Amino acid sequence: MDTTTAARYHVRGYPTVLVLKPDGTEIDRIVGYYRAPEFISQVEDYVAGRNTLASMIEAEATQGQNAEFVSKLADKYNEHGLDAEAKSRFERVITLDPENKTGLVDDALINLARMERREKDYEGYRRYSQMVVDKYPDSDMMHLAKLQVAGSYKREGNLAKARELYLDFAKQFPDDEDAADAREEADSLGAQIAREKAGKTGA
Repeated sequence: MDTTTAARYHVRGYPTVLVLKPDGTEIDRIVGYYRAPEFISQVEDYVAGRNTLASMIEAEATQGQNAEFVSKLADKYNEHGLDAEAKSRFERVITLDPENKTGLVDDALINLARMERREKDYEGYRRYSQMVVDKYPDSDMMHLAKLQVAGSYKREGNLAKARELYLDFAKQFPDDEDAADAREEADSLGAQIAREKAGKTGA
């Protein structure tokens, strides 16, 4: 897909398969990799008008207080690049299920964090990530959230704080699959900090 077409349809990730009407109007899209039977089933649903963004928007009037439905709608908006609509639904999931009984609130927070990162709002990126760490320590998203907090400081240019958090992660979770990457990131930041100090001293 060329960049003009990607921009027209708000395509952000690949692979993205658009299901279109003959006039080019989008019916819906499939984002990511799927096995052939599941892929075909989704296309058939979309052509029949099932599980599309349009059908879900219509259903929101009756299912808008169901956290699981709202989460799926938020994901659908997010896939379509409709950030404001996605954000409001992710926030509603948090309101509807503050105790995370559905297991969807931590996912919503991670998605909100990523949306803030795209907007280069690193304070917001950190705030949502930290909420997962503080409120849902048993979540399967907690480790990712801790790394995102570290990453937010790195993106802001606070290299010392980022390095401290990467080292803390590697020490706290030595067997985690991301521990080696965290140590490598800390080493890289340490070298960068040392170069900057040397440069200032030389100046």
